Amino acid sequence: MGHNINTLIGRLPINIDKVEKYGLAVAVESNYAIVFLDDDHLFHWSYILDLRYYADNEYLCFGNELVHFFAQEIGLKNYVIAYLSSGFYGVLYNNAIQIVEGGINLVLKELGVNSNGLQNEFDQLNLDKYRHSEVYYLRNEFKWEIPANVIVGHIEK
Repeated sequence: MGHNINTLIGRLPINIDKVEKYGLAVAVESNYAIVFLDDDHLFHWSYILDLRYYADNEYLCFGNELVHFFAQEIGLKNYVIAYLSSGFYGVLYNNAIQIVEGGINLVLKELGVNSNGLQNEFDQLNLDKYRHSEVYYLRNEFKWEIPANVIVGHIEK
């Protein structure tokens, strides 16, 4: 578990019914939805919907048709797909069209996340605390304490 976080980030509101329909795990921070992208979850929906989910971008793990589909379904027009590991990289999209790519703070700023002078954009969304984001797809099978601002997703078996 761990150090790698794959996310889809966009400004609220989002369609909670669609979040639940697709079993997406989502955290809410500073008026933004942080959708956690999990390989097993994406594989399931890729098979069901016949949409690709591995990114064409060498710096992202996930992206492609399925992630853009989820963004559209939950109501995100402008969104960042990010891969946060030892490097912090993201791509900003508008209706699935790439706008800008680069360091996570740059793309989050372009999305509209405002640093407050004490914290950068990454810290403003508390992204560091989601280092174990895959647990939000396990329906608390391991008795992790799930924060109140997180909607737990699920993976169909």
